[in-house]
Amino acid sequence: MRICPGCDKLLSYCTKTDRDKANKKSSVCKSCSKLSLPLPVGMMGKGKQHSENTKRKISLSHRGKKHTFESRRKMRLAAIRRIERNEGQCSPNYNPTACKLIEEYGKRYGYNFQHAENGGEFHIKELGYWVDGYDAEKNVVIEHDESYHFQQKEKDEARQEEIERLLGCEFIRIS
Repeated sequence: MRICPGCDKLLSYCTKTDRDKANKKSSVCKSCSKLSLPLPVGMMGKGKQHSENTKRKISLSHRGKKHTFESRRKMRLAAIRRIERNEGQCSPNYNPTACKLIEEYGKRYGYNFQHAENGGEFHIKELGYWVDGYDAEKNVVIEHDESYHFQQKEKDEARQEEIERLLGCEFIRIS
């Protein structure tokens, strides 16, 4: 018999050798040992401060690396799930002027687009994208290019190709 150094609980042992080992190691009872479980793998470095030299080394080791399309898609979907879990709902900001232009374009050319002010922007769950307008009957996507879209043409083209590949739709861009 011995007393736990953590909670002063009386502990019994089958053999004298086991008791002596526990005394030598100053081991605690099962309930006290659960209080100081090791951190899960993802939490190992949490709260640690890195030196400027270490930060520089980490930065240099990641320089030049780019995420693949697949990893970007996974990160996008994970971010949407995280926002929905924490905030309750995830919906993008929208431009009311773009909605009017999409509505006018739809009337002129015979489309019935679902957009932010008419049923909410269409969400492509598999890719994690919302499109400005979508006509489900004719399988047509419409995007309104605002001024900042001209600064990210390659990203927009890659996004458009992904959407066309998944939906097999016609894609219209208006300015």
